[in-house]
Amino acid sequence: MTNKAEIVKLTSAEISVLWGTNMNVSVVICMMTHFLETCSDPEILPLLEETKFLAEKHKDQIEQLFLKEKIAIPEAFKAEKHVVAKADKLFSDIYYIQCVLQMSKFGVASHTAGLTVSAREDVRKLYKNFMDDVSQLYNHTVSIMQEKGIYVRIPYMNYPSKVDFVNKENFLTGWFGRRRSLLGIEVTHLLINAFQNEMGMQMCSGFSQVTQDGELREYFLRGKNLCKHMLGSIHDVLEESEVPAANGWDQSVTNSTVAPFSEQLMLYIIAMLSNIGMASYGAGLSTTMRRDISAMYANFLTKSGAFGEDGMNLLIERKWMEQPPQFEAVK
Repeated sequence: MTNKAEIVKLTSAEISVLWGTNMNVSVVICMMTHFLETCSDPEILPLLEETKFLAEKHKDQIEQLFLKEKIAIPEAFKAEKHVVAKADKLFSDIYYIQCVLQMSKFGVASHTAGLTVSAREDVRKLYKNFMDDVSQLYNHTVSIMQEKGIYVRIPYMNYPSKVDFVNKENFLTGWFGRRRSLLGIEVTHLLINAFQNEMGMQMCSGFSQVTQDGELREYFLRGKNLCKHMLGSIHDVLEESEVPAANGWDQSVTNSTVAPFSEQLMLYIIAMLSNIGMASYGAGLSTTMRRDISAMYANFLTKSGAFGEDGMNLLIERKWMEQPPQFEAVK
């Protein structure tokens, strides 16, 4: 009996998400390769190994499917080409585990999206397995961070004690006068975006320190300053509502001046972070009920979009950007 998956072609959505996942896990493999070479914390090392193993497994499974479907396998990023062997450590071990935490969070979201846009049973099963893998990785990472005392929790708040209804129109305002206290969901997204901007700022700082390309150094420093500006804006909003500041990692960038990755990969990583940031700002915008915070997120989206576009242009100018699958109607 013929398997239906063998006669139903992949849709444009399925090809696109598989291609994107393949690119992303190739970046993870490269980053973990350098992290494993330079990590000195015996509690973090196994987590980096687990992350690299899962990324390699997922990449292999996607490529096997592409071979079966006679789809060109992306060149993506190969560790032997884009990771500088025996390069000095650029980031701290604590930063490494923070990266795994953010990667696993992104993986849960992106694999869920891959599952929900897929129709073919084998692709849905593949993304379900991916999601299970990264969910387990996320739980493992959180447990290790809590054991080490470096996991940063979202602040506690009083439990709601009664049902209430909004009875004033100024619940939505926030331009003038005394603003209402932040909602729990607003605090959650503000802190998520603060964490991500802190990570991005450190990444841009490290890359600007090691690149030999003046144009890329200027771009990375621009990214660092953009993250710093956004962090300041977020902290101002949190401070006004007396939300406790959350700082949970050490000085992340070493004094190394040797690039651990190719300049192509470093630029691509920053472009990826910019896209993830825009998705996170959009999520925050969709849940806030204060107009001043909505305006702040809209401003973040505009600035991040311009920054990300300039990064894409740099990749294109240098012929470093691989062409994503382009829609062509079946004839």
